Amino acid sequence: MMGEFSISDSGADCVRWRASKARSLFGVLLVNRNSVVGKERLRELLWPDIDGPSTSLKVTVHTLRRTLDAHFGTERRDLRIEFRDFGYIMDVSDDVIVDCQEFERFTAAARDAAARGLREEALDLYRRAAALYSGEFLDGESDSWVIEHRHWLRSMILSALNTLAEYALDAGELADAADACRRTLAIDTANEAAFRRLMTIHARRGELQQAEQWYALCAQRLREQFEIDPNQDTRSLRHRLLGSEFLESSRPVRAGRRARDGVSDRLGSIA
Repeated sequence: MMGEFSISDSGADCVRWRASKARSLFGVLLVNRNSVVGKERLRELLWPDIDGPSTSLKVTVHTLRRTLDAHFGTERRDLRIEFRDFGYIMDVSDDVIVDCQEFERFTAAARDAAARGLREEALDLYRRAAALYSGEFLDGESDSWVIEHRHWLRSMILSALNTLAEYALDAGELADAADACRRTLAIDTANEAAFRRLMTIHARRGELQQAEQWYALCAQRLREQFEIDPNQDTRSLRHRLLGSEFLESSRPVRAGRRARDGVSDRLGSIA
């Protein structure tokens, strides 16, 4: 349910269908696996703009059942939709693995391990969780419940990546720390903590020009997206890592003057 939606059986893709009310209904029932979701609640989630009686839910349930029947047979035991207690329930066996639920399980276990001081166990669980996050939750869906759950999962992966980057940087594993920062910026393009870590990584390598370029990109994105400047922590880190002498030599040269010490008046862009 994260990234491209699909159902697979023993690793072979069986079902792929585009965003639709049937797919969204499947998502609601699967997120609430083995729990009844009331008819009125389903109508609120999937058809918030429709007032009064409607056959949309019944038709959508029928469509979803037909889709699952066509791919897994009518006698399946793993994914069964039943009407119960004025609502619908998706009976899901323990053999069914859902990526977003596994992701939440691993992150919760990682936080618990970290709280008990089990650093290596927590790191392993965070890595396993991060490997499961392959994209946005139900990408292509725009229902409000999807957006809410999408933001929740996004906050969890950002927290996991932040922890992985922090641990890797403290351990001197700069490549792993940089990879966690790269993944963070792919999700949150103006994440200042990730930019600060990338600045630190390059400064430790003696690559001051690249550290300054990461700061410049951070400032650019914050201005474009929020019309703000980097915060005090980011500005202070820049001065501490790069030093006033480097920053002075990196300033753009006014027209009619030569660049000092051969420093270009424009920083290279970052892909």
